[in-house]
This record gives sequence, C-alpha cells and structure tokens, in this order.
Amino acid sequence: MIIDFHTHIFPDTLAVKTIPMLAQRSHTQPHTDGTAAGLLGHMEESGVDVSVVLPVVTAPRQFDSINRFAAQINEQESKKSSGPRLLSFGGIHPDNDNPKALLRQLKEQGFLGIKLHPDYQGVFINDIRNLRILEAAAELDLIVTIHAGVDIGLPEPVHCPPDKMREVFKQIPYSKIVLAHTGGWQQWDMVEEYLVDLPLYFDLSFSLPFLSNQQMLRILTAHTPQRCLFATDSPWGNQADTLRRLKELPLPESWLDQLCSGTAKTLLGW
Repeated sequence: MIIDFHTHIFPDTLAVKTIPMLAQRSHTQPHTDGTAAGLLGHMEESGVDVSVVLPVVTAPRQFDSINRFAAQINEQESKKSSGPRLLSFGGIHPDNDNPKALLRQLKEQGFLGIKLHPDYQGVFINDIRNLRILEAAAELDLIVTIHAGVDIGLPEPVHCPPDKMREVFKQIPYSKIVLAHTGGWQQWDMVEEYLVDLPLYFDLSFSLPFLSNQQMLRILTAHTPQRCLFATDSPWGNQADTLRRLKELPLPESWLDQLCSGTAKTLLGW
C-alpha cells in the first residue's frame, strides 16, 4: 500500500481560480487540476492507494466552509465499496475563537487530524495562539500537520523554522505533530541541528527534488523511517515522480515499506 500523507484539493468551482493563482505565485506547475477527481486520477496513474488531504484555513471566517467541504469528502469516500481513497483532515485558524471547542467539534465529526500553515496564516508557530491549538489537539489526540520551513510562494519571514519548532516541542512534547517538507523546506541543515532527535514526525513532501540524496539519507537515518512519511504536496508534487525518486535512494526494502505506508498506518491507527 502507498499512502501520500500530504495533498491538497479544492471544491471544483474554487480550484479553477485557485490553482492558476497559486501556480503563478509559486512559479510551480501543478500536476492535477486541484479537484478531488483530478487527485484520484493522478493517484490511479501513480499507484498511490490513499491520499491524506490537508485543507488550509487562511482566515477565521473560512472555518465552517472549509471543514464542511472536508467532511463531505470523507463522507463520499466512506461510501466506496472498495474503501476510501481520500482522507481529509480538518483545518483551523489561530485567530478562531475558542479553538478547543472547535477542535472538539472536528473530533466529534470524525476528523483524525488538522493542518496548520503558519506562513499563510501569518502567525509564528511559537505564538500563544498556535500553542493553544497544539495543547488542545494533544488533549483530543488529533494529528497536527504543520507547514515547516520556507514557503515557495510567500516572502520571508519563515513562521515555522526548525529552531522555533524545537522550542515549541519542548513546551508541548506532543508526539502526533507532523512537520511537512522533511522538517522544514530549504532549512534542512537546521532540521539536522534542531529536530532529528525529537519524537515527532516528518512528511517528505516537496523535498526529494530539492534535497541532496546524501542529506535525505542522513535525515532518514537519524530520524528513522518510523518517524517519516511518504508525501508529495500534490498538486505541486508529482506522485509518480516522488515515488520514483524515493525508490532510487539506496534504502532497504523494509524502509520503503515503512515510509510508504507503515508509519502512516501507525499514526492513523489503521
């Protein structure tokens, strides 16, 4: 089984506008049209069995609409006789009032996790608003995937660099935190310095084309495959190409199995 732990989709009418805008901003060509159907088609072509969908709430007012769409995806997928292919997390904004109540609401709706994007949300990871969310998520046993490092489409500052994330983890040592982009996009030297010894997770999204094989191997070895997850950032990462690059690394077959599904199954409770 292949599980992609980091993908994005939008409602069909929104994807038509959003994907071209994001592509222009990031100077990155998408590999799907940003819809659920587009992602499912790309998965079929690439040999990916399940994709975890990560919505980003970029303004507090979007909480209801974004999570309603995410819940609809999960409901539709749950009805498939062959089993769900897409699993959407929920989302929350640091400026949402009463985050603990909102996260409890998401938990009761069946969401297994949430996504935070400190850059798009404009709030540093060590801000009290994010700390409140992490504390509440830990109490509710929700996975928290966090965009980490540079965002290719946004200017500085970086709102979740490895050194700040280490400080946060020392305050809230929650093991179900997933740092996207191998711990911090384009900040991998800092990842090796500050993060590889911490018992949290890295997803490997949008990293393999930009990170040397030697450094990726060092990070995987130090952090262990049991704490790393195959991920692509689709539509911005190509699932087939990312799988190919991962398989070209000199890794034991057992490591590939762990990265591609074993770690994800453990984290998701499957």
